[in-house]
Amino acid sequence: MRILPRTGLFVAVALGIALAAPPGKPTRVMVHAVSRDAKLLGTHAGGARIVLREVATGKVLAEGVQQGSSGDTNRIMVEPHRRGAVLYDTPDAAGFLATVTLERPTVVEVSAEGPLGHSQAMQRTSKTLLLVPGEDVLGDGVVLEVHGFILEFLQPAAEARVQAGEPIPVRATMTMT
Repeated sequence: MRILPRTGLFVAVALGIALAAPPGKPTRVMVHAVSRDAKLLGTHAGGARIVLREVATGKVLAEGVQQGSSGDTNRIMVEPHRRGAVLYDTPDAAGFLATVTLERPTVVEVSAEGPLGHSQAMQRTSKTLLLVPGEDVLGDGVVLEVHGFILEFLQPAAEARVQAGEPIPVRATMTMT
């Protein structure tokens, strides 16, 4: 019979703690990793690894891989850009949508590393921002620019044999990351 009062006290204390803790609010954050002065790092380039980390503690709040198309070529590369106009948030455009639960305003570092499909061209970039619980960052959201180029040698093939003193024909493609 003495177990019931202790159990009841334990339940009351646990319930009190749960009710006293401020409830976290889900906050959605859209992240787009884009090549400098070019298009999104889409699935064709392997995408980009995205990490949202609380600056004060280093705790990872969300992580994943940006997937999708490289975006609307006309909107991104041809048409003039107007301040506030949406460039990257188009159907099927590459991005990573994170949902984090925040109990208070939190300074977050958002980082992107890519292109994941081309290890020789990998770059990392980040920025910090203040997230407010329940205040979503959507649309173009957080845009992270990745600098660099993807260089792929087409000729000579790795297994090609070349005689000493002979010219070596070289062909390659280069695209912005």
